[in-house]
Amino acid sequence: MRDVQSAIGRLEATTGKLDERMGRLEERIGRVELAVAEIKAMLAATLPHLATKAEVADLRTDMVAGFADKPGKTYMWGILAVLLTAYACGLAGLAILK
Repeated sequence: MRDVQSAIGRLEATTGKLDERMGRLEERIGRVELAVAEIKAMLAATLPHLATKAEVADLRTDMVAGFADKPGKTYMWGILAVLLTAYACGLAGLAILK
């Protein structure tokens, strides 16, 4: 009978420890649930404003098409040479007038 009572005592002590642990786990789970809810709210506020993969691909296509219409390096160097020549002619004209 004494063995049964000591076993019951140990079982009650173990059960008490388990109840304490369960209480701490429930508190932690509550904090985790709160953190998850905050993360969900942040994502719900942020995600609609982010671009999708298809939108980025469309933008890339539009940019490549836009760059195709831009002048090349040779054309730009030609324009620079013409501007420098015009500037030099202007300076020469000013030198003659003085």
